[in-house]
Amino acid sequence: MSPIALRRRIGILFENRRALTRLESERFGLVTIVEIGATCVGSIVSTFRPQERVAKGAEKGYFQFGGSSMITLFESGRVRLDADLLEHTSQGRELFARMGDRMGAAAG
Repeated sequence: MSPIALRRRIGILFENRRALTRLESERFGLVTIVEIGATCVGSIVSTFRPQERVAKGAEKGYFQFGGSSMITLFESGRVRLDADLLEHTSQGRELFARMGDRMGAAAG
C-alpha cells in the first residue's frame, strides 16, 4: 500500500466493504447474502453471473486481502436452524463454522 495514500486517507485500513446478493431458490425462496469485507479488505470480487443458475457449492466470489464475514437472510419459515446454533445464540456465544458445516435445514 502506498504511504502517500495512507497519509491522505488512513481510514482505508479499517473501513468495511459491503455487497448484497439476492437469489431465488425453489426450496428456500428469496435468499439475501450480505458480504462484509472487514479489516483491510481491498475488495469483494463476485465471480458469478447474475441471472444464471448456479450449482450448489459453486464459487460465488472471494474477498481480496483481510478478514471477512457473510450473513445469509432467509424468508420467515423457510429454514429450521440446528439446535446447537440456537443454544449457543441464546447464550450469547459465537459458533465457529467452516464451509460445508450444517447450520440448519429447509423447513417442512
